[in-house]
Amino acid sequence: MAFTKIFKSKKGASTPTTRSAATTPRVSRENLRDHNNPMEMAPIGTIIGPTTNNTRNYKARVVAQFLGIDLATTPDFVMNVDNKKEEYLAKYPAGKVPVFEGANGLNLTDSSAIAYYVASQAGSDSPLLGQTAEETAQILQHLFFAEADFMSAVAGALYSIQGFVPYIKPAQQYAEEQLFRFLGVLNTILLDKTFLVAERITVADVVLACDLMTVYTAYLTSDDRKKYRNVTRYFKTMISQPAFKAVVGEVALCVERVKPQPPANAAKKADKAEKKAEKKP
Repeated sequence: MAFTKIFKSKKGASTPTTRSAATTPRVSRENLRDHNNPMEMAPIGTIIGPTTNNTRNYKARVVAQFLGIDLATTPDFVMNVDNKKEEYLAKYPAGKVPVFEGANGLNLTDSSAIAYYVASQAGSDSPLLGQTAEETAQILQHLFFAEADFMSAVAGALYSIQGFVPYIKPAQQYAEEQLFRFLGVLNTILLDKTFLVAERITVADVVLACDLMTVYTAYLTSDDRKKYRNVTRYFKTMISQPAFKAVVGEVALCVERVKPQPPANAAKKADKAEKKAEKKP
């Protein structure tokens, strides 16, 4: 691949010395790759995108850590540069990030689909996937909710005040209302649950925890977090897992909510105008 250097991820950092059945899924040895066989050491593929400060990139990598699966990454990837190059757009016309290129030739462009596929590579009874049709349906239900409903509200509430898109106050306020409504929905769902499905970690938990990360680090203050105690407990439980820490590290919770910022282009124009004004006699 011409546009970036690829590194193989390290394994083992996510495996605790002792495991709790309530928090860490059991993995059947026969369903994992034989890591004693040199022929089986190659990564199943490469997740292409920035490796830091990108919660969508984290999803598949956390799943891989949970299952001991090798997944290559691209730490030199530059957002809004590499994904706009001709060779990238030729394969991924939408320019979405991250994308996945499998060793078997499979290409995927949705972060949750990538995470689900990686989870499937532990075998048909992967502990992160449904063990019954009912569990599978519940996992998919939560995945769709996280991506279609929750993340839409997150984008509307946060992206404008972070300067990624123009700030339109009524639109931002409406999205914020939706965000808090969906946090309330999750708070009810998690009232008597540790995890979303079958009282064990599944790929739905990994995806939702990653989607919650921006909200908990940039938007929900201490007072806000108290209103959604069940979601906060759930989020802290997920990010304390060794597999999460191996990928994300320590997560600092929001102290002060981010304030509205002008979009990058607007900030540049304002800066130029200010410099021009300074030059005038």
